[in-house]
Amino acid sequence: MNFVELETEVFKAAVESKKDIFLLDVREEYEFEDDNIGGTNIPMGEVLSKVDEFKAYDHIYVICKSGKRSQAIGYHLSKALNNSTIYSCCGGIQAYTELS
Repeated sequence: MNFVELETEVFKAAVESKKDIFLLDVREEYEFEDDNIGGTNIPMGEVLSKVDEFKAYDHIYVICKSGKRSQAIGYHLSKALNNSTIYSCCGGIQAYTELS
């Protein structure tokens, strides 16, 4: 299991500098439409049913509003995806956008 919770500054730097990552936003569609940093939006309730779609990615960065949903999904994804490292953003998009 490869699951890492990253401080917001580290998460943001990784997302902005790396090109070989998959950014997954697990908020609801309306939340994503209101404010997002890009990536793919798949609501939390749908992520685990689509786990096979993520097998091609070595590094998956997960974000939500406050960090709680991304932490939960990140943990479960790391159990299902043995060859991937899953990163969750502490503080979520709220903390991420405060850094801008």
